[in-house]
Amino acid sequence: MFKFLIGKEIGHLQTGLILSQVGGLILIFMGLMVIFPSRMFTFEDVGGFIWIILGLGIIRMLAPIAVSKGSKIAFWVVVLLSVLKLAESFLATVGDPEENLGWYWYLVLTGGIEVGVLIHLLNPKARAELSNQ
Repeated sequence: MFKFLIGKEIGHLQTGLILSQVGGLILIFMGLMVIFPSRMFTFEDVGGFIWIILGLGIIRMLAPIAVSKGSKIAFWVVVLLSVLKLAESFLATVGDPEENLGWYWYLVLTGGIEVGVLIHLLNPKARAELSNQ
């Protein structure tokens, strides 16, 4: 996909890291939508969970940069955060089907990105690329 956008082919590691940063941007965007008042989203009590979402979004933006510098610990942090986000996207749509029907777009969007991250990062070629850095 990225070959058609930028003109050269990139490896599995770079693709997974780019998708992880896209997931981080979505987390930050969701957190900002909850913090700032809007007509579409109204929350009575956001509590401290919103700061956790924003913090995880920032970590999801910074951890791929650390992986590109060669940090193997940051690589596994990115994988762990992707697994947690994938589980959260499924849990967000569980419940009353009529009430949660509008959240299936969320499952497709965030779950699809996380599946892409995990497919690319857990590929043996991606780990080989990380070892060669």
